[in-house]
Amino acid sequence: MKTSFLIFVLVAACAAQTQTQLCSSQDPDCRRRTSGTKLCSGTAIELPIQLYWDYLVVVEGSIGNLEKLAFIIDTGTYPSVIDQKIAIALGLKEMDSEVALVNRSVQTKLVTLPLVAVGPVRIEDVPVQVQDLSSIEKGLARRIDAVIGLDVLGRNSFSIDYRTKRLRLGPVKRTPSAVSFETGASLVIVHARLNDHPVRLMVDTGTSALVLFQSHLKSPISQFSGGRTATATDGVGGDLRLQPVLIPDARLGKQELGSLRGFIVADQGHDGPDFDGLLSVRGLHLEEIGFDFENHEISWRK
Repeated sequence: MKTSFLIFVLVAACAAQTQTQLCSSQDPDCRRRTSGTKLCSGTAIELPIQLYWDYLVVVEGSIGNLEKLAFIIDTGTYPSVIDQKIAIALGLKEMDSEVALVNRSVQTKLVTLPLVAVGPVRIEDVPVQVQDLSSIEKGLARRIDAVIGLDVLGRNSFSIDYRTKRLRLGPVKRTPSAVSFETGASLVIVHARLNDHPVRLMVDTGTSALVLFQSHLKSPISQFSGGRTATATDGVGGDLRLQPVLIPDARLGKQELGSLRGFIVADQGHDGPDFDGLLSVRGLHLEEIGFDFENHEISWRK
């Protein structure tokens, strides 16, 4: 069986990013104070999205003077990634870098984008990785120019509505289901319990199912596994072997999630990430998820 989904856990040293502020047209003073990224209080803008494989979110954006580009929105990607054709088109100076994936490290290039825009969100001087995204394009049967993470979108709260296919930039509409999160290196980490065992999971809109790192499992959670081993791509030409697992009882904060199906994957051990796995948004069968960076909460609706 072949399962194809993204696992972009990118860990690399990056230059400091310029944080600007984004304002509404009704606040000219705010506009003069800033050059553009933090939405002023109460401002919210919705953008249409396209949904692929029922979980991958694609939205239109721009980089530098290149407009109408296709961005995957992936909260599990850090730093953001652009396709090599974009770096060539903009004539960007590349620096050698290394990216740590789940089970290996690969050599890559680092560039600084003059400007990235998603709707009204405009971020200047953004360090990103350069990768060949052709394997993703082939799987989706469409052009993909970048994979955008929270180093771009995490300056403001936002929500993804999978039912109406809208990306809402601005204040999150809080729902009864909510849990606090911790942030680090532009990733969102939540505390969960799987079969009453505590785990720290990175909330990932770029994966289709729960993924647990084998070296982090201190309990016999694998006793619930079953089915055939699957193969997934890490997004940059490598394959991962995934052992199916069934979690009979899962909780996120005080919220009961019921049973979850996912995978266990061999990882880099102590050289890998400091969380225990990836929590797939769509793997929870959510209709909407909100990332509230003012209150450090995620909220969702089934």
